[in-house]
Amino acid sequence: MRILDKWCAGVFGLPSKDRVLIGPVEYVKVIGHHGEARVKGKIDTGASRTSVDVWLAANIGLGPTVDVAKVKSALASQVRTRPLVRGVVEVGGIRFTLPVTVNDRSVMRYPVLIGMDILRSGRFLIDPTKKAPPRYRTRPSGI
Repeated sequence: MRILDKWCAGVFGLPSKDRVLIGPVEYVKVIGHHGEARVKGKIDTGASRTSVDVWLAANIGLGPTVDVAKVKSALASQVRTRPLVRGVVEVGGIRFTLPVTVNDRSVMRYPVLIGMDILRSGRFLIDPTKKAPPRYRTRPSGI
């Protein structure tokens, strides 16, 4: 057994071959009451919660609001509150139902940020050298 497999099995209970390899940017699916969206999301091990852009959340019907979360931004020293809504997020083919924060991410590069609330599941190995996935196709090529 390789060293990484032993470490993963000891720490997370899963050998590395049973984990999904993801990069710093992955396509994620966000599912709401009115539809779903497949968008690029940033994998952020420094974020405690997953965050979804307010426009995206409104268009697919995320909700209802279940609470308010206090969030401290890495760029700002102040603590802000954000709505916490019930959401379904799929990363690497694995679906998670969890509360996500909603925030205006229109000036950010990615409309979804995947935080430790999902990554802590131990189902992923993050490879920082993995390139961003190619553009997602909604139908097979040649049609």
